Amino acid sequence: MQRTSARGNWSSAIGFILAALGSAVGLGNVWRFPYITGQYGGAAFILLYIGCVLAVGIPILLAELLIGRRTQRNPVGAFRILRPRSPWVVTGWLGVVSGFVILSYYAVVGGWVLHYLYLSLINSFSGKSPEQITALFANLNGQPWLQVFWLLMMMLLTILVVSRGVSRGIEAGNKIMMPLLFLLLLGLLVYALQTDGASAGLEFLLRPQWHKIGPAAVLEALGQALFSLSLGMGTMVTYGSYLSRQTHLVRSAFFVGLGDTLVAILAGFVLFPLVFSFGLEPSAGPGLIFRTLPIAFAQLPGSYLVALAFFVLLSFAALTSAISLLEVVCAYFVDEQGWARKNASWILGTMIFVLGIPSALGEQFLGFMDGLATNYLLPLGALLIAVFTGWVLTRDELRNAFSAGEISPFRFMGWWLLIRFISPVAVILIFLHQLGLF
Repeated sequence: MQRTSARGNWSSAIGFILAALGSAVGLGNVWRFPYITGQYGGAAFILLYIGCVLAVGIPILLAELLIGRRTQRNPVGAFRILRPRSPWVVTGWLGVVSGFVILSYYAVVGGWVLHYLYLSLINSFSGKSPEQITALFANLNGQPWLQVFWLLMMMLLTILVVSRGVSRGIEAGNKIMMPLLFLLLLGLLVYALQTDGASAGLEFLLRPQWHKIGPAAVLEALGQALFSLSLGMGTMVTYGSYLSRQTHLVRSAFFVGLGDTLVAILAGFVLFPLVFSFGLEPSAGPGLIFRTLPIAFAQLPGSYLVALAFFVLLSFAALTSAISLLEVVCAYFVDEQGWARKNASWILGTMIFVLGIPSALGEQFLGFMDGLATNYLLPLGALLIAVFTGWVLTRDELRNAFSAGEISPFRFMGWWLLIRFISPVAVILIFLHQLGLF
């Protein structure tokens, strides 16, 4: 394959912010954050989570973007440039492997979303009993090759966008999908706040329950902040590598963290009024999306449009995250091996599709892959990036990586102390918590 020198770049700062938001905003924002918010103290947890985003999430996000912009390379190439012939290149490899592994099973779940988008389109929920609606997900699980079909559809959409390049593919796609996602979310919010369960749902989320804030809540908030921002998997290093020095990195990182948090909070305001309107139990995991909410949709006025809007929103969230994961893998082969982008997108996307088939055929394998990524790959990747930035790169190297006037000396010192002392400790605690050791 011929070497290509044109890596591509974001055409504008807003294009980058929307693309990075697309990577960060995923299915976890819609089902996991609202659930753990209610479980761990409502408004008290929201405040705790915002603190974790500011103290841990955004500092590591800024570190990844800084490494990418400084080197203009994929995760492997970035560490080779910063510390040639050192073991730190393993950190870059970890990002590429993480993207490969996560996308293989994430695309399966994304396929479930596409299936439910299809069910919404043909009005499959209207007039059905709760038992019949719950059976729809069981029917999907009972047809493994139907799941393989939807996995294929998700991967094809992902490949088509990534193969078009950074500005014409990833950025252009996110410029369409992310604004529409926010508009759909706001539309659903207006609708949800007019339902009978609005007051109960808002109370569930907003009533501070400080007695529920303990070590477990802190660890959940830290973990959600880390994983929701797509940290530790090389995505933000890769996206940062397409930035110019003229892009205000600190401001962009803040907007990405703010936007991701806003989507998660708004999702709670949408979901729980709907859930409480029909006396349903909010539950963790895909059950809330694929079992509980369709029951509510079937009984709501205008149920067809509500269900369709919701699963379009979810499809955008799943697709934008899948795009960023494939880009991490493709960037390595484009940068380091000289592959043409289209060849890299189709070959690697096909390989990831094949790896995803066992997850589509059996939930046990999907659970194994999810555990491998969530418990090991992502925390380890985030820890290594925090340690590398805070302890291996010198303060002069870090200062020089920022553009003139991009960060004040006071803010630089605050960020450097966070990335050097607070972030590594926080990620270690998350790591131990995920392993059940803490």
